[in-house]
Amino acid sequence: MIRLTIDDQEISVPEGTLIADAAAKLGIDIPVYCYHEALGPLGACRMCLVQVEKMPKLATACTTAVSEGMVVHTSGPAVDKGRKGVLEFLLINHPLDCPVCDKGGECFLQDYTFQYGPPKGRFEEPKIQKVKDGPINEFILVDQERCVLCQRCVRFMGEYVGERQLLLDGRGVETVVATVDGKPATSQFSGNVIDLCPVGALLSVPYHHKARPWNIEREEAVCTLCPVGCTTLNTGRDGHIVRVEGRPVPDRSWGWLCDRGRFGYDFAVNADRVTGSFLEGHPEAAARTTRQVGQWLSETVSQHGGNSVAFVVGGLHSTEEAYQLNRFAREVVKTDRLAVSRDVPGYLPRGLNGTFQDLDEADAVMLIGTDPYEAVPVVHLRLRDRVRAFPKLKLMGLAPRELARETLAVDTVVTHGGQEAAVLGAALQLVAPEHPAVQALQVPSVDGVGQDRLQALAEVVAESQHLTLLWDGLEADMESVLVALKAVRGDKATRVLPTWGPSNWRGFERAGFSAHIEDLRAILEDAKAGKIQMLVLWGADLLREFPDRKLVEAAYQAVPVLVAESLFPPAGREYFKAILPATAPGEVYGTYVNMEARLQVAMPSVQPPGQARPTKAYITAWAHALKTPFVLQDDWDPYDDNSGDLVPWVPVDENAVNPIQAAPSPEGLEVITGALVIENGIPSDILKPRIPLYPGRISVSDAERLGVQEHGTVAVSRNGETIQVPVEVDPRLTPGRIFIPLGMPLVPVNQIGVGAAQVSVSEEVPSA
Repeated sequence: MIRLTIDDQEISVPEGTLIADAAAKLGIDIPVYCYHEALGPLGACRMCLVQVEKMPKLATACTTAVSEGMVVHTSGPAVDKGRKGVLEFLLINHPLDCPVCDKGGECFLQDYTFQYGPPKGRFEEPKIQKVKDGPINEFILVDQERCVLCQRCVRFMGEYVGERQLLLDGRGVETVVATVDGKPATSQFSGNVIDLCPVGALLSVPYHHKARPWNIEREEAVCTLCPVGCTTLNTGRDGHIVRVEGRPVPDRSWGWLCDRGRFGYDFAVNADRVTGSFLEGHPEAAARTTRQVGQWLSETVSQHGGNSVAFVVGGLHSTEEAYQLNRFAREVVKTDRLAVSRDVPGYLPRGLNGTFQDLDEADAVMLIGTDPYEAVPVVHLRLRDRVRAFPKLKLMGLAPRELARETLAVDTVVTHGGQEAAVLGAALQLVAPEHPAVQALQVPSVDGVGQDRLQALAEVVAESQHLTLLWDGLEADMESVLVALKAVRGDKATRVLPTWGPSNWRGFERAGFSAHIEDLRAILEDAKAGKIQMLVLWGADLLREFPDRKLVEAAYQAVPVLVAESLFPPAGREYFKAILPATAPGEVYGTYVNMEARLQVAMPSVQPPGQARPTKAYITAWAHALKTPFVLQDDWDPYDDNSGDLVPWVPVDENAVNPIQAAPSPEGLEVITGALVIENGIPSDILKPRIPLYPGRISVSDAERLGVQEHGTVAVSRNGETIQVPVEVDPRLTPGRIFIPLGMPLVPVNQIGVGAAQVSVSEEVPSA
């Protein structure tokens, strides 16, 4: 450790720490424009000048490393004069349009000018005119006149994300930030440059001229649109969320967001949102519909018993809402038929669940089925961050498609869909063939994976000291393989991060609902058989989400009373006797549990619109209808005294290993699937330009054989069902596969399932 003194305060920091970071640990603010801890030093803006004793002139705090005994002064006549000079140069051509700038009141240039800047400029020449409000893409504007050339945006996109879509164009005073070749930036991390920009040069199109700091309210929140659970700041004005920003959490998160999380907030005011209720297919006041549902509950329980009622929770509900519903179901209705909506069959035991710190410390990472760029984008950035810090990171993939990208080098073992568990089990056999857990797997043989590829997987299993896996949950047998993997590796760190939804499924489990798909399937089977008389879906949309759409349809048709509480009309709305409006994240207080099993708090930013009500309001009314005393107090704390902000850890039963089954190798084309966060079924008018018109993908060779050009529509048939799939030709896709994303309402892959299929060119064209 290095000891130094900053403004008469002593501190010890690791060798190599920069003065700016050491000062921040003491709570001393050194003004910066170009420097960001995640990007590293640059020294372009010269705003962070400090005085270091025994140095002949001022030093830049963001590029100068600390040394033993160093004495630093972050203020004083010399420092103030240096910063004043820098600001005077920055303001020579900067337009004085603060009153109409979206950054007004939140601008580093304003703040530092008030603190250090000259009261008046000495230059009388006309300011240079540049582009104002020029488009970077659909979501971002650039005002080149305001830019201070800090290069944060260019460095972030090029170095951190790896997608070089921004550059510095021109020379000298004519230098500007622009897109490469004038093409719009397509990266799904592009919105982060808005947060990174210290002035008003990069602006959000949806937020442009919408508000000012003095007429908004900003609340800490959590993005619930994918399992990552990114921390955010929600800006509310006039009852609407008008902006979402990233919220850094010290030592845990830089506050990056994907464009889905940053710009997809307008789902809460989407025209299709349910803000009133529907009773027997007709619009009705929510109060009356609530009373009618209560009457149906009372009649069903009295005639058929409590277990004739089932509850399925899903969607974007908080952990507290799930707990309230669980208590009502068990204590008032007297039913234990409770389950979480699922779109994949896999389940991850809590004892295997890792955290993002496991990614930061891993010497090997294995991607099982999941492409993090598409499914959990910010995790993709964390992996790139880990590679930057630890270039020797071994990054393996095991999936029915190639997972490598230009931005992330992945050594992918490509197998057929449904065979990943068998392949990883075969690799375990090479490592520890006599281990009881491996023998219990009874690993079947698989085709198409060479011995050299199995050996590559086995080496990662055997040699890595800290192995972290990302799993898409698409193969239920993988749970047993992961338990066996943990047993084989013994004391070596083995952690898994689940990349499937709903985003708060671990929170629903914490609240008392079963997250095992077998329990949800049992409810649907019983509904189909007439044993469930009333099915209540709380945020769940099973026709879109559950892997077996036919089973859901049969259950819907058989159950006498089907009720939904939802943000949007559920698929198959003709089956529902009542649809009630739900509240959205940002409208109620709650905690959400992300893929780390970490609880995070979200504060309300706005009031629910229309007749939307929180869960508590509905179940209180229903308890009254059931004439059962039910006191629902807000005293339940999902946090645990021992595990802090993580869901309590439960040890893994290493004996709970079952034999695995390998899917047969298909002939011809096979349907494969996976998450695509940009289109997760939650509508957004802002994101419409990014929603893919051709969400399916087909390989180059298969496209040539079928006669598909760059884009086209194909008819995909399996199990007696046919769906029309708009596809694009993807050079990364392995021949013999057609990829159809999960959860897209217009392309319901759960209607046909995955596996061997018949594919032919269709004349249909996708609708916008």
